[in-house]
Amino acid sequence: MIGGALRRVGLRRKRSRDERGTVAVMTAILVSLVLLFIAAFAIDLGVQRTARRDMQAVADIVALDMGRLIDGRTRAEIEAGSSTQPSAAEQLSWSVANNDDNTVGDEPDVDAYWVEVAADGSYPQAGGIPVQVGAGQAPNGVVVIAGASVGFAFGGVTGITSADVQRSAVAVAEESACFSIGSYAARLDTSSSALLNPILEGVLGGGINLDVLSYNGIVDADVSLLDLAIDLGLGSVDELLAANVNAGDLLIAAANVLQADGTSDVNVLNLVAAQLGGLTVSLGDLVSAEPGTGAAETATINALDLLAGTVLVANGSSALSIPELAANLPLTGTDLTTSLSIIEKARQRCGKRGGTADTAQVALSVGGTLASLPNVLGLTAAATADIGVNVASARGTLTDIICGSETAADPSGEDVQVTSGVVGASTSVTVDLSGNVLGATVPGLDALASISLSGRVTLTAATGDPSTVRTAEIRVPNNPADWGEAYPLGSGDLGLNTAQVDADWQTGPTVTVKLLGIPIVLSANQTAALLTDVLSALVSSVVDPLLTAVNDSLLRPLFDLLGLNVGGADVFGQRPYCSHSSLVG
Repeated sequence: MIGGALRRVGLRRKRSRDERGTVAVMTAILVSLVLLFIAAFAIDLGVQRTARRDMQAVADIVALDMGRLIDGRTRAEIEAGSSTQPSAAEQLSWSVANNDDNTVGDEPDVDAYWVEVAADGSYPQAGGIPVQVGAGQAPNGVVVIAGASVGFAFGGVTGITSADVQRSAVAVAEESACFSIGSYAARLDTSSSALLNPILEGVLGGGINLDVLSYNGIVDADVSLLDLAIDLGLGSVDELLAANVNAGDLLIAAANVLQADGTSDVNVLNLVAAQLGGLTVSLGDLVSAEPGTGAAETATINALDLLAGTVLVANGSSALSIPELAANLPLTGTDLTTSLSIIEKARQRCGKRGGTADTAQVALSVGGTLASLPNVLGLTAAATADIGVNVASARGTLTDIICGSETAADPSGEDVQVTSGVVGASTSVTVDLSGNVLGATVPGLDALASISLSGRVTLTAATGDPSTVRTAEIRVPNNPADWGEAYPLGSGDLGLNTAQVDADWQTGPTVTVKLLGIPIVLSANQTAALLTDVLSALVSSVVDPLLTAVNDSLLRPLFDLLGLNVGGADVFGQRPYCSHSSLVG
């Protein structure tokens, strides 16, 4: 009996050893199935994620391609296309075909919607579908939705055989334009380089014979910034504007570009380039542009402006002084000297709305003695003159870009708001007078009276400060007729007004009157009449000829050269770039 019990215990122990590990095996099988399911799901999820990324890339690229069709045309015109532009369907088909080769899943299904995009990147939708502008309206953006169906490799395991993925992108057409204020080439008389040659001489010294220079070949020539970049071995206009380049190499590159475009008379560029030695310049000091701006890639700069601006920048200082400029005014016996300081060359600006450019800042001073003055009503006169002109920078801001077809009914253009700083000119002539007054009108006295006068008087003529805000509304072909022509902004030339002269007696006047040898005292009215005659004679015989000479020989040539007017400047526009697309949102 005991033996039988022992045998039963042994059997139980043997069975227990035979079942050991069964749970582990079952657990391993179960975990393997779960892991297989998770792995399959993870792999298919990764494929789906890759497909989403691919669809986003397709949507982005196609949106940029479609955005290039936005150029001010209506939706109907964009969809129809033209002789120079593909239709919307053709552009969409071409773009998809060029960008769907490496996408996961089925052939992408891509749709484009022409919409009005708000400043925050939003656009109208209905039920999740973009709402297009009307057929007769011009869109400013395009929404591209790209989708595809992705088959799952482990659908048999997960029970999910495929999924649809969809992504969208919004592109807008960023309009951009270039403009400048003032120009050395604006009104330069190429037969006379009395103002431009000293600018060059200030840097080149006596190393070049400026008398042999001719600006005729480049005064009306424009140099493409992109062509300049290519000739200098730079990849883009952005690189050109950011680079420091040898000043001589820059002018030689400009000469090469002009010659390739058919301009043969570029000798002045090569002559000046040979004298600049190792001086380096940054073209960004003359032209500023927002990086990636479409207008910058198509922009040009006048060759004469490039020459003068390069020399100014190469001078290496913020101000270029030109002493003895027009040293002798066309007045008999004058001994006046002048100096001109050009603080900053006008900068051209390329970019979107809100970009700014500044005019040149100018300081002109004239001083010295006026010799051999005529007698003034019998009085001996000795005079000194002090003439000054100061122009703080005027700032132009691009406020609007108009993309049209450049016809009278549909012009293209730009609006540039010009805020002028302090602009003023003044002259003061200090005259010492002494002697007997002849021919003066003194009420109540006859010719038997003798009048002597002595004193020092300062006569001042000045322009008012015309600081103001004006807008140049450039419309091609209405005003002006073509790009490159100036839009004159201002009320007139900055000249000294000979009709408004103020008098301030520094000493005296001392007036002594004798009638038949007996001293008498003039009344207030008699004294005022006498001084009016004397001052009138001074203005007509001394001040007026001086101001006329300064206006004609200094101010007008100077401001013609710089393109400046009262209260503003000549504004030069360039054809807007209206189809530079970029992604938003």
